[in-house]
Amino acid sequence: MWLTRLPRAHIPAVAALVAHAEQADGVAPLNEAAHLALTDDSAHHLLYERDGRLLGYLQWQPGPGSAQLVVAPDARRQGIGTALADALREFASERIWAFGDTQAAQRFAAGRGLVKVRELELLERPLTRTPASPAQPSEDAASPPASLHVRTFRPDDADDLLAVNAAAFAHHPEQGALDRAGLAARMAEPWFDPDGLFLGFDDEGLAGFHWTKTHDQATGEVYVIGVAPQAQGRGYGRTLLDAGLRHLAAAGQVRAILYVDRADSVALEMYVSAGFTQASRDVLYEPHRGGHQ
Repeated sequence: MWLTRLPRAHIPAVAALVAHAEQADGVAPLNEAAHLALTDDSAHHLLYERDGRLLGYLQWQPGPGSAQLVVAPDARRQGIGTALADALREFASERIWAFGDTQAAQRFAAGRGLVKVRELELLERPLTRTPASPAQPSEDAASPPASLHVRTFRPDDADDLLAVNAAAFAHHPEQGALDRAGLAARMAEPWFDPDGLFLGFDDEGLAGFHWTKTHDQATGEVYVIGVAPQAQGRGYGRTLLDAGLRHLAAAGQVRAILYVDRADSVALEMYVSAGFTQASRDVLYEPHRGGHQ
């Protein structure tokens, strides 16, 4: 039975299932948005239980129109993933993310006639100087545009931040949907630090932002970089990127990661030029033409 809100009593079991799968596969089966949706009513949930044990979980997010699926490692190849995907097929379009795009995920997709329709690259770079790595952000940074003033976030910046985010990601199904509630939820997370959220202003107002995220003592993330459409092409993105990388390095992180849509060639080129290289890839699968819709 589909649930529009996950009962509180089920959340620990889902979290344990996700942690077990991540340990076995080396990649998390749910992304940040899915984790946040475990405690609100923004998604639909489907549980597969046997003898009182949770063996499978599927979450459908109506906003981006996609699902995320996880099966207990010791219960795979028993038809659980197929049963969950069949239920999804009857409920909505069968669009499923494969984080890390593992061989098991590829076999599952191929067996259901699903094809790749979107790819997110996970890129990484060191933040400490070594003979084989790029220089420190402060040393290889691009010359900042004189017209851009960068400072950190203040609470009264929220509306402007959301407006720039909506414009910059108008065609992005996940990031473009960020609203007040979503912003508040992320700012309530333990990792949020206003000193790690950089805003860039020019004569027209807020032109862009770089939101960083700290994962642990070693790893920081280029969480989101957004530049207003009218301000693109001025080098603002690289300036904001460099500001965030300097912040992460100063905080002690030795590695930076980020996710970028493979189809976004402009952003991908900027990150590669800043020393980032591919670490892994996430793939969105859906039925090919003529398949199930």
